[in-house]
Amino acid sequence: MSKAKGLKTYKKYWEDQASFMDQSPWNQQKILTLTLTNDFEKNIEELKFSNHSLVREGGQLTLRLKVPYNYSELDDFEGKAIELLGIDKNYLIDMSLTNSHCTKT
Repeated sequence: MSKAKGLKTYKKYWEDQASFMDQSPWNQQKILTLTLTNDFEKNIEELKFSNHSLVREGGQLTLRLKVPYNYSELDDFEGKAIELLGIDKNYLIDMSLTNSHCTKT
């Protein structure tokens, strides 16, 4: 049996890591932005990304995700993120942490 992967696995993992805290596990200031090759498109349905998280920009797929509040303290956060999401590194064009423009608190 293969390991669970996708958006639900990503969210559950980070929420479980912060379950002892009395605060949201998510950093409100940063998001993880992944730019993916169009070859990845065949995997989208299986990994259950929302239309809000995954968009087509400039002919490429862009995935934007919340990051855990302590992402900067974690060893290889980006590597763990793509592992949980089930994204092969060969599908990645770019990966970056960017400022969030979200106004939700």
